[in-house]
Amino acid sequence: MTSVLIAIAAMFAYGIPATLMLDPRARGGKLAAFGFLYGSGIVFLAMLILSIANVSWTVPLIATVAFLIACSFRVLRITVPPGDGDLRPRQTHSKAEIAVHALTALTVLSYASYATLAHLWEWDYWAIWGLKGRVFFENHGLDWRYLSSEWNTFAHNDYPQLLPFNFSFIALIGGTWDDRWLGLLNVMYAIAALLIVWALRRETTPLIGALATLACASTAASCYVGLAEGALIAFGAAGVLMIRAAIIDDDPLAMRHGALLLGFAASCKNEGVAMLVAVAIAVALVARKWLLRLWPSIVIAAPWMVLRAFHHLPTDLAEGNVAARVIAHLRTLHVTLLDLALSLYNPVLWCALLATIVLLPSSWRRRERFVLLVVGIQLAFYLASYLVTPHDVHWHIGTSWPRLTRHVHIPLIVVTVFGLANWLSGGEDAAHAEARSEV
Repeated sequence: MTSVLIAIAAMFAYGIPATLMLDPRARGGKLAAFGFLYGSGIVFLAMLILSIANVSWTVPLIATVAFLIACSFRVLRITVPPGDGDLRPRQTHSKAEIAVHALTALTVLSYASYATLAHLWEWDYWAIWGLKGRVFFENHGLDWRYLSSEWNTFAHNDYPQLLPFNFSFIALIGGTWDDRWLGLLNVMYAIAALLIVWALRRETTPLIGALATLACASTAASCYVGLAEGALIAFGAAGVLMIRAAIIDDDPLAMRHGALLLGFAASCKNEGVAMLVAVAIAVALVARKWLLRLWPSIVIAAPWMVLRAFHHLPTDLAEGNVAARVIAHLRTLHVTLLDLALSLYNPVLWCALLATIVLLPSSWRRRERFVLLVVGIQLAFYLASYLVTPHDVHWHIGTSWPRLTRHVHIPLIVVTVFGLANWLSGGEDAAHAEARSEV
């Protein structure tokens, strides 16, 4: 446990100064959430830079490069009007709000118990994330011979390496490979995602903010411990919500946060790359002026994409005759759609979300069209992957669809909870509000 706690502390040591250099107004839970997420990403970038330079990993070298990367966040600072960040007058918390926070805390504590119950047990951890982390730890850097071997294609060697690098960093600190407490990383990603959601309470009442945070808790607490799902959910949700804030509030600093977070999301899994593309399409359709502001995400994601191409590590979806597979799978599309319906994660929640989207007035859908587009495009990408898959479609859906649908839950839950609460209270999104002057 000691090495995991030291590694997490080191991530905060890199991430919090980087956050403050970028956003001096960040405070409280927002600062803690960004601090951990940026720290995790900075560790990944430091280890990737050393690997590109063909320099063997050591803790002092990683710490030095990570410190320099953290300092570089000062260059990304955007001049913003002075403000109080998350500081606000001390408020009296209602009993209902305290009760909701208690339930959220209980959920996180229960998840922490589950995630650290034993050595990590997921098959994909053994075959993909943990295996690569251990190989890189023992090699003290990226092992291209391992990644290029045809015997290791089961490990999805084209995937970005943020999580395996974080695992290797922990092992380097401890001096040995021990996966007993690696589940604590999942817990930290879940807490960071929930803190970002809670930071959005300025849009609504504290009670509704607390309810939205509680509603997101089961998704943030990914049951796939040791897989990149937890990291992707945290980085992706935070990035989408920050870009939403940038579009709604015309806030360039929120856009910079969103772009950085989405770059790290794209460094977690190929699905994170798809999310970055989905966001870029949605931004182009909704608020084109912000599109070029996504450049930090490209800078973060591009090095691995270039390395992957240089070392000939194609994704399995692009292998063989793609067109023939699409034609074959379209013939059984009705079976595929049935499998998707039967394998859907938490269908009751999805039905509730879709019903809320239909129920809320058109003014809300116009306001939240960015998030709705991102969710729709991302799900369309996932559906397309089942049409081109070289694997048995039934098996592919059963082993991935319940995980993939969690990736877009948090932004969708947040905007529907906020919108429903505002509508029921007769706020701006109420049906009668469309005729009202915004002034």
